[in-house]
Amino acid sequence: MPDMNEAITESPRRGDGPPPTVIDSPERIAESYADFLTDESGFGPASADRLIFPHDEEQIAQALAEARSSGTCVTVSAGRTGIVGGAVPSCGTLLSLADMNRILGLRRLPDGRFALRAAPGISIEELADRLERRDLGLDPSELPEDEARALEEFHDGPALFYPPDPTEKTAHLGATVATNASGARSFRYGATREHVHGLRVCLASGDVLALERGDVTADGREFAIRRLDGSVSRVIVPGYTMPGIKSAAGYFAKEEMDLVDLFVGSEGTLGVVTEVEVVLSPRPDGILSALAFFPSDEDAVSFVRRARGDFADRPVPGAMAPLAFEFFDSRSFDFLRARKAALGASSGIPELPEKAGAGVLFEQEYDEDSLLDIYEAWEGLLAANGSSMDDTWGGMDEADLERLMALRHGIAEQVNNVVARAKASHPEIHKIGTDTAVPPEALEEMLRFFRTALDGSGLEYVIFGHIGDSHLHVNVLPSDPDELRRGRELALSFAKHVVGLGGTVSAEHGIGRLKHEFLRLLYGDEGLAEMAAVKRALDPDAVLNRGVVFPEDLLAR
Repeated sequence: MPDMNEAITESPRRGDGPPPTVIDSPERIAESYADFLTDESGFGPASADRLIFPHDEEQIAQALAEARSSGTCVTVSAGRTGIVGGAVPSCGTLLSLADMNRILGLRRLPDGRFALRAAPGISIEELADRLERRDLGLDPSELPEDEARALEEFHDGPALFYPPDPTEKTAHLGATVATNASGARSFRYGATREHVHGLRVCLASGDVLALERGDVTADGREFAIRRLDGSVSRVIVPGYTMPGIKSAAGYFAKEEMDLVDLFVGSEGTLGVVTEVEVVLSPRPDGILSALAFFPSDEDAVSFVRRARGDFADRPVPGAMAPLAFEFFDSRSFDFLRARKAALGASSGIPELPEKAGAGVLFEQEYDEDSLLDIYEAWEGLLAANGSSMDDTWGGMDEADLERLMALRHGIAEQVNNVVARAKASHPEIHKIGTDTAVPPEALEEMLRFFRTALDGSGLEYVIFGHIGDSHLHVNVLPSDPDELRRGRELALSFAKHVVGLGGTVSAEHGIGRLKHEFLRLLYGDEGLAEMAAVKRALDPDAVLNRGVVFPEDLLAR
């Protein structure tokens, strides 16, 4: 029997589907598959000699073997919703998992929870829809007896859902695992890592790790990977201390960690996720959504800190059980007004209060018996921080929630419009976005530092984000190359300040190809070298996602 810190690989599974789709012409890729050469970051230039759409593990392993033998690299692509350039190919083969998009099974864990298995290419949106309709696309007659029974219990039992809610619902499940994605409701439910029970991962060697949480844990900070050829790779977990908050910056690292967690958040640099098993949670009976307007940032922050229970001498009323908090500054509202003026009635954006200095969108689980108590609890807290239910837009059904969340998307769309106009004159222009989070007690200081620096810069910007996790996004919108340079310098100064406050340089977007220097601020040269050593142990030929997470030159022996 293997040691608890040793994982034994197996051969890849062969599927019963069609052969992979392979495009071997760089010219044809550029002409007919240009969308696959980019992601939401706009990072480039990109190039790929080959584009492959596999349907199973064996086809993935074959693509990796061909890349190894030719000495080239493989970039793994999913829904391409990332904003740090991680899916943008720099060479060799582009491996798209878009065709691996089925739900594969459902079972009951020993503790009674339901665990759902799916291929990496299914979108979060489709997964949510199938769970809501209780249509998983599984044929009970083709399932093992225990899984068929679990499927019947799923259909007959209480409603379940998958809690992680990245803003881009078209994101693919495998990519959200690779980046440890989160979203507004991570305040209540945590990021993706907390919901991943198992993985199948194809290593660059073609060997496959079948991992279930709890089966393989580090001996201190060391794992052993026994491969099919009998060789053993020693993986030494980096020795740095991670921020004690929500973070998606670099490899997960702590003593006696689970091997599953090394791959969650590794951004496709250590292996290709071929199957994901996630734990489902009971769906709330109802969700109350409300957007409250406040006179200032300070009032909005005070409201959030009181509502999430930061102060021992000011306990949260028992009726309050918030799921999420989203922050919008006054400039965000200016952007919404501009979008409404441009699109008119088709925007779906109602008139906004003229004097709104900040806004907080919050969500609360409820049932009919508790609704009055919930209303009174929130009203008291709003009144204590310069707002009220009269100054709040609210709703209790999915349509209301969608209307409120459309506001957030409207801001992002208007940001993109502004950047696109600048890009027409200066093609090198792009949005500069931060992704920082700090410990709860440092939230006011982070926001104050941002605002002071931005107001003194003369740059156009907006601030919004998941304030429940003290996680805010600054979006700087440069109009010319000089503003682009100054915006980058400002973003780096923000990262330095946040690290000094005990925070993280990336709470949800990851590092990708764009934020190596930010990660260096967090963990230093030694931390980056330790990450590179982990990659060399699992991917000695540096086949997978070169230049993602840390600079490629760190892989030189």
